Amino acid sequence: MPKRNALAASPKRPRVHRVVMLAYADAQVLDITGPLEVFARTSRWLRDHRALRVPAYQIELVAPSAGAFATSGGLRLVAERSFRDVERIDTLLLAGGIGYEAVTHNREVIRWIQRKARTVERVGSICTGAFVLAACGLLDHKSATTHWAYCDRLARAVPGCDVNADALYVRNGNIYTSAGVTAGMDMALAMVEEDWGKAVALAVAQELVMFLKRPGGQSQFSRYLQAQQREDRFGKLQLWVLEHLDGELSVERLAQMAGLSVRHFSRQFHTTVGVSPAAFVQRVRVEEARRCIEDGADRLKGVARRCGFQDEQSLRRAFRRALGVTPAEYRTRFASSGAA
Repeated sequence: MPKRNALAASPKRPRVHRVVMLAYADAQVLDITGPLEVFARTSRWLRDHRALRVPAYQIELVAPSAGAFATSGGLRLVAERSFRDVERIDTLLLAGGIGYEAVTHNREVIRWIQRKARTVERVGSICTGAFVLAACGLLDHKSATTHWAYCDRLARAVPGCDVNADALYVRNGNIYTSAGVTAGMDMALAMVEEDWGKAVALAVAQELVMFLKRPGGQSQFSRYLQAQQREDRFGKLQLWVLEHLDGELSVERLAQMAGLSVRHFSRQFHTTVGVSPAAFVQRVRVEEARRCIEDGADRLKGVARRCGFQDEQSLRRAFRRALGVTPAEYRTRFASSGAA
């Protein structure tokens, strides 16, 4: 049986939950279709397996103007209605894509989102849709995420926002933000799990050939991609570091790998990468330790060894310096924070 929440007016006559996706010209097509398919597939699964008489979710795509619009990939989608014509919404989703900046300057859209945010059950953004939430003031003094390539930009845009560059999605009360593209589907599955329980969400994930909880965060992609995009010696070195975290990664060793003197290597690495070699190594070791803990690793001794820390105490000190909490505290907070 589904959990009793705002979805159900009564156990016998569940109330249809309206999911509205706001899109626009040059939005990312998978930001739009991915999450909506999760909700649509959930409705079909509940109809077929739970004999639910009415759809669990009713989905609708709206845009600044009714009619066809081109997504960033060139595919044209059709919004049958403008956002102005929509009344009841339970979940409001904001797509991302390269057209997001124009939306942040559309005062009519921003004011409409601000009004709706006061009445809907939840508001969520996919990828750079987080910047639209930010323009509405909905991320002030909250934690959030977006595509890893835009996290620094979001942190600069909203100084009071705690941007989690590793999370696939982050929940703050009824405000949700998700990382790039397919992470919008992870966020939608999390919403389905809240509404209908883990068994339903898992069944839907299986039908969509998805993880219910994807292993690791987006930093596992961002660090590798950043290194792969750099064609110089430092890109190759960063990839080597990421693949040898349990080995010796002293500045002397890295300078030797790069074929440079320690002093010249340290200076060039900082100029190219933006941090010192030691700070880079420490950062990626902590990120890998976070991923291990999020994946359910119980023994800190094994995590420390795998990530290249000297011992558990070294891991705890590095964790506290980087994140302000111990590994044990992080595990507890992660389990209840809604950040995947």
